[in-house]
Amino acid sequence: MTTRWREQQLGGMSQLTARYVAWLRLPFLLPLLLAGWDWAGHRISPWYFVAVAGYAAWAVLRLVAVRRDPLGGLRTAVWAATVDIAAVSLLAALSGGQDSAVRYAYYVLPMASVLWQLPAVTAWLGGACVLAYALLAVPVLARGDATRNWLVVVDEAYLLWDVLGCVLIAWLLRRQARAVSQLLDTREALLRDALAAEARERTELADALHDSAVQNLLAALQDLEDARQAAPSPELDRVEDELRRTVQEIRDVTFDLHPQVLAAAGLAAALRALGERAARRGGFTVHYDLPPTGPVHEQGLLYSAARELLNNTVKHAGARNVWLTLSSGGPDTVLTVRDDGVGFDPAVVWSKLRGGHIGLASHYVRVESAGGRFLVTSEPHHATTVEVRMPAGAAGSGAPGGALTAG
Repeated sequence: MTTRWREQQLGGMSQLTARYVAWLRLPFLLPLLLAGWDWAGHRISPWYFVAVAGYAAWAVLRLVAVRRDPLGGLRTAVWAATVDIAAVSLLAALSGGQDSAVRYAYYVLPMASVLWQLPAVTAWLGGACVLAYALLAVPVLARGDATRNWLVVVDEAYLLWDVLGCVLIAWLLRRQARAVSQLLDTREALLRDALAAEARERTELADALHDSAVQNLLAALQDLEDARQAAPSPELDRVEDELRRTVQEIRDVTFDLHPQVLAAAGLAAALRALGERAARRGGFTVHYDLPPTGPVHEQGLLYSAARELLNNTVKHAGARNVWLTLSSGGPDTVLTVRDDGVGFDPAVVWSKLRGGHIGLASHYVRVESAGGRFLVTSEPHHATTVEVRMPAGAAGSGAPGGALTAG
């Protein structure tokens, strides 16, 4: 299961669900207030509005508690729903019993519980509402008025239908949530398989270049130096310079394919080496804030994203200064790349992806698929800031090249 899904789920309730349910209690107070006005000439107890005020205070306190601890647990949410039913029953009793307009709240409460995506809880809450309304109607049923008794039966029938519908919807949403979770699991597994295969190919290509092409060129350089000693000439000097430049370029490519420094010295050192190479090619100054770190979760993805961002800065930004920052002290490892260049429209990233040019967009997809966040802040003629956030976790997927991607 993806990291983000694990963070959001606990006992079927997500952080957003807990907050939404708590927020919904505030507008719920409006129909309760309207139901207490004496439009039909019935005498409403002053205690009704005292009870509404008490319920409003509790709703605010519950909202504050949820904002501080969104995942307080399913048991806490069930107790909160129990308070809702008790408050509605008290308000109905204070404003006319089974004839009170407050009784319609029994239809609303199961609807709110659908957000939890827990059919058993929705069924429990709906059953409690059915029972509460039945108890509220006991005095009417005891009087034996056939007409009013029949209206109570009709109300209960509608309420039962409402509860069954809410349970069905909660079940469907729960099943859909599980299907989405399975799809996320599958996507994450496919992503890791693809990255592992790509890492193997990069390693094999880097080894081949180092053990074959570079060694052959170095041998040719040695032969060329011997030839220059025997018969010096400007032409041989130029050839030697070209060969040395070619050897350096291949070594740079080999470093991009398989950065040994990432495994040997960690992400911070690898990012510094990456920034120094980008600064030489782009002619800008890189300012570092890279505190030494141990192994970082998904450090391969972070390194790959930094490489793509710095390459884009070299090619397109026209920057004079670049700030490269790494922070790993909190729940997330945060990589930030900022420049003072010409900027761009972030929407262009997606248009290029649709046109078959992956580049930066592919890194966005891969970071998001791994449970991270890829945030781009830019506009034409302004500075660009890109923030890559990865949840801190057990390091190990960041082995050298373990999540390296093509630019």
